[in-house]
Amino acid sequence: MKNIKFYSLLYVQKGTENLAQNFGAASSKPPKIKDLELYTKSCSNLMKSLEAQGFCYSVLTNQPELLKQMQPELDVKQIDFSLNVPEGISFYGAHFKIDTFKWFAAQKDDYSILLDIDEVCISPMPENLCAAIKNNLPVYYDITDQMYPDAGRARLIDDLKLFCPEADLGIWAGGEFIGGDSAFFKKLYKKIDAISAGYFSAQQKLFHKGDESLTTAALQCLLKDGTPMVNAGGFGAVVRYWSCGTRHVQKPFAAVKDCFLLHLPADKRFLAENQYASDFIQKYEKYLQSEKSIDTKTVFPKLFWQRVKNKLLRLAKLKQ
Repeated sequence: MKNIKFYSLLYVQKGTENLAQNFGAASSKPPKIKDLELYTKSCSNLMKSLEAQGFCYSVLTNQPELLKQMQPELDVKQIDFSLNVPEGISFYGAHFKIDTFKWFAAQKDDYSILLDIDEVCISPMPENLCAAIKNNLPVYYDITDQMYPDAGRARLIDDLKLFCPEADLGIWAGGEFIGGDSAFFKKLYKKIDAISAGYFSAQQKLFHKGDESLTTAALQCLLKDGTPMVNAGGFGAVVRYWSCGTRHVQKPFAAVKDCFLLHLPADKRFLAENQYASDFIQKYEKYLQSEKSIDTKTVFPKLFWQRVKNKLLRLAKLKQ
């Protein structure tokens, strides 16, 4: 069995006090360097939670000295970032995930798993994931059911076909979890490299203007070519949970809190300010019950206002 290693990307924009966008905001304008502390603390949180289950975690970056200065306990690795990402596009820094795939392809003895920063490990690794890794099967997270209510199946297919005509399966892969051995990442990177120019040309026309579009299209192509892959979301290896309103049907937190990796895209500040400990789940459940879980800086505006509307409707019913 290959060595299991977990990673995240934290790409820091070169030059002034700016951080390239790879942490959730749709704007292409980078936040100030003071926000980097929020991200490095989240990395530290994820690292501690994985270490509690016996796993290693590293942050892949272009600025290792800066990250070590801010969070000395982190294991940081500098890699080459060569993808030609146009300046000013949405989710600029997130696109450098593609360069991590190229780096994983060179890690011959490892089984590499890339995670988003705003995740936490809360349970032991499930047996199904262990079996997939033991057999060198690639793993990804299918979030098709979360995407359809916003865009619809036809729109998602048509968008991907703008730059990758073969991507017509109608499935969508979340960007917070993808793993495999070096051979898998070599195939994945090769396919993405072949379609990336078309993607960048069509990006502004797409419903989803981020690296998930590129990765999803490439994964669909590999599936159609016969590459076996495992949906890790099907057995609780990873769960994306929103503390705000959603258009898709979401399971209650009580039904997902025994997953291996919990992804909290609307709760980045909570993750940074509540370092992992044995009572993490209890703290998060208490947070969910409070008004603090509404964070206008991190929750998408339409979801924020949907949640506010729901709260007002409940209050109105109580007064009747």
